Amino acid sequence: MDTNARRGIALLCSVVMLTGCGTAQIKGWSKPGASDAQKQRDLAECDYDASKATTGDGRAPKSSGDAVGDGVVRGMEKSDLIKKCMRIRGYSG
Repeated sequence: MDTNARRGIALLCSVVMLTGCGTAQIKGWSKPGASDAQKQRDLAECDYDASKATTGDGRAPKSSGDAVGDGVVRGMEKSDLIKKCMRIRGYSG
């Protein structure tokens, strides 16, 4: 397998892992008195704010390895920000 194919597979795996992290978050949050609709709105707002805060600096990565690494780091930072935001809003999970 050539280097470009390996990089493509690594990038695809990273995207799948990060996508899975983002979609599973709503099930773990609870707040007394909050409806499912309110929980979804709060999570969407937290996700939006975290996305804005973790956008890249505008520079192109030097290699596909750097791009994958940057994506993983941003995904982890975004997840942490979402958790903090939801806890500030009174959710546990």
